[in-house]
Amino acid sequence: MSARYRPKKPAGTQHNIGPHHALGNGAPQQGQPPRPQARPLTSVHLKPTDITISKSLEEKFPDKVGLFNKLKTKERELDLMINKKLLDIQDYQQSIAGGFSQEDAEDTDILRIFIYNTSENQPWQVENDDNESTATPAAQPCWTLRIEGRLLGDNEPIDSPKRRKFSTFLSSLSVELKSKDGKDNDLIIKAAPSVGNEGTDTRIVEWHDDPQLPEQERIRKQFDGLDIRRGGSSIPQSEVPEGETVEPSEKEVVANIVIQPKMYPIKLQILKDSLIELLGTNETSQSDCIHKLFNYVKVNNLFEVQNPPPKDASDRQQSGQQQKVVTIKADDLLYRIFGVNKLTLSQMMEILSTKLLKPIEPIKIQYSINTLRNTTLGEVVIDLKVNSKLIDPNVKPGAEEMASINKLLTEHVMNKQSLEELARLNDNLRLNMQVLNYSKMKYDFYKKLSEDPVGFLNTVQDRNNEYLKIISSDSMSFGANGMIDEEIVRRSEFYTDEFLSQHIGLLLNSGRM
Repeated sequence: MSARYRPKKPAGTQHNIGPHHALGNGAPQQGQPPRPQARPLTSVHLKPTDITISKSLEEKFPDKVGLFNKLKTKERELDLMINKKLLDIQDYQQSIAGGFSQEDAEDTDILRIFIYNTSENQPWQVENDDNESTATPAAQPCWTLRIEGRLLGDNEPIDSPKRRKFSTFLSSLSVELKSKDGKDNDLIIKAAPSVGNEGTDTRIVEWHDDPQLPEQERIRKQFDGLDIRRGGSSIPQSEVPEGETVEPSEKEVVANIVIQPKMYPIKLQILKDSLIELLGTNETSQSDCIHKLFNYVKVNNLFEVQNPPPKDASDRQQSGQQQKVVTIKADDLLYRIFGVNKLTLSQMMEILSTKLLKPIEPIKIQYSINTLRNTTLGEVVIDLKVNSKLIDPNVKPGAEEMASINKLLTEHVMNKQSLEELARLNDNLRLNMQVLNYSKMKYDFYKKLSEDPVGFLNTVQDRNNEYLKIISSDSMSFGANGMIDEEIVRRSEFYTDEFLSQHIGLLLNSGRM
């Protein structure tokens, strides 16, 4: 609006201070009481995001603005450290919640696994029987593959509910029966009669622990040994005379056995020698690997905090408000591990999970069934380290540590009173920054007015004429009649930062944008 035009105001209202209105008449008129100092906070429309110090203020007060920028840098570093510590606490909480702690990990026992087979009613057994003539037709040859395990040093009675059975230490167990010579189509595996049914000839047997089942049902389904009973014979090829053949039901049978033990925490296999060199082991958990890598980077001072490169001129002006990027500068060892000179934490996590770590292979055994012996017990024995304490569902190690951590987080990190106080301080800081920038705008306004009153007011009047025409007209002509060229107004170059910062309130209040 021009200097010759003033809309009428309701009684008791006052003009806003500063160049947000037409003339920016900030001085109280004669006869009016002085304005309270806090009035600009409620009467002036400030941008909520305007919490940075302008370049002009930085030029006038370089020392003080420099101290403020150092304070912001320290704040970002402190936030980074706090976030890292909170992530460490979260990982530790998850490990404890899963029933794992470092002390518990060292408390291991030995699970001894036996794999063997027994033979029944084989031809060589029947021929040695004094009552051969009384053998019944149902007494056909058969064999039983048994996989069993026991915990060494466990003195609990077999019928004791406290005794931990073999399957409680396993996640899964699978057996596939195949022909030794690879010709599975020629192999015949008969069903062996069992109590109450005719048995089965299935060649694949699987068992999986189901954590979703109720605990009592899971306990009821636990076992000390898995028996696979089949009809026929399995004569080792090494025992067949040269030039002779055996019946399809007597071909040598091999059992491909896969045992997946439970691990706390889940261990991963390291695929690169350079990472093994840094960690000092070829097996690790993901959290432990990340923790050791973070410590290595921190000790060797390889962290770098940088601003992202600006994309354009406007991005360059706002670079002070952009988030800092934390990168890791790779030394010789890290370069051999990751293959790049510089990477971020998220890139490091991605490379670890996709290229450098993989789940440890389960125990795989190919066992040959031998029906030329009564039993092969003792031929295949495997000793496996297990953590018996963590298998027991009633044992919850780390409960006291979990309670202590939760109390610490509740009283200090997540304290409601502290968070409210911090939010209040942030609001005060934001308001002070807005008042500071607003005061700078008033200073510039009055400085220009004092240097050249006539020229400055003429400039303000010309500008206000232009803006009034913009917000009061739907069409704009060009040139002679003094209106603004519509093509110029349509272009983004017309709406400069200066124009928007001084007149955005006027444009918004007009209801035209």
